[in-house]
Amino acid sequence: MISMRAMMASLFACLVAGNAGAAAVRVSPIKLDLKSSSPMATVRLWDEGLKPVRVQVRVFRWTKVNGKDRLDPTTDVVASPPITTLKPRTENSIRIVRVSKKPIVGTESYRLLIDQLPDAGKKLPGQVNVMVRHSIPVRFTD
Repeated sequence: MISMRAMMASLFACLVAGNAGAAAVRVSPIKLDLKSSSPMATVRLWDEGLKPVRVQVRVFRWTKVNGKDRLDPTTDVVASPPITTLKPRTENSIRIVRVSKKPIVGTESYRLLIDQLPDAGKKLPGQVNVMVRHSIPVRFTD
């Protein structure tokens, strides 16, 4: 018979081995408050996993409608590059720029969405690929 301790150790080893190659994307900062006089910022991304990971970066206008978040496509603020592959154990930069020439009145609110894309080529039967999303508030004030 297998002891409870041996069974738990085996289960733990399987869990650790199953996640050893998983990608882990870290993002900083987690919010951006910018002035109209300085309409650009940089967000840093790190792939802390052992394999490359693809990310997609998009910006949406963020408003509240009836108490619920609403995200609308925008061309007033852009992110560059919009898609990239992060190499393991490296840092990348994403530039966020307000390109609209319209003056800011009060506050403009946006959401920067950074999606960690699943590797479609690694999909195995019986497994679910999960897309991880970072949602970062971006505010511009006059």
